[in-house]
Amino acid sequence: MIKKLNKNRIWTERPLGKWYFEKDTTDYLRISMQLLDIKMELRDLKNRVWIHVLRLRFAIANTKSFELKTQLKFQEKIVLEHIANIKRLREENEDAWKKNYKNKYGEDAIWF
Repeated sequence: MIKKLNKNRIWTERPLGKWYFEKDTTDYLRISMQLLDIKMELRDLKNRVWIHVLRLRFAIANTKSFELKTQLKFQEKIVLEHIANIKRLREENEDAWKKNYKNKYGEDAIWF
């Protein structure tokens, strides 16, 4: 079931709007748009990798061979490290987003 869901999943391109290339668009707005795009890409990547983790766990649970289980557990450990890296990148992206809004609206902005 998960394999079928992942197989039919399409990679979406998010084109920038026409307003992005206009002269009166501020740099802060451009940076914000790029950070939003990065956030969405990282979320999609984490979801794709998490499906792979679920498949590995299912394979580990239904495998009798000790050697194969050991290899699958090692693969799962590597994939979980990748998910941890994605989580760290998402946190850095969130910090960059906050810094961008602080620079745009000043230190007294309270809504983030």
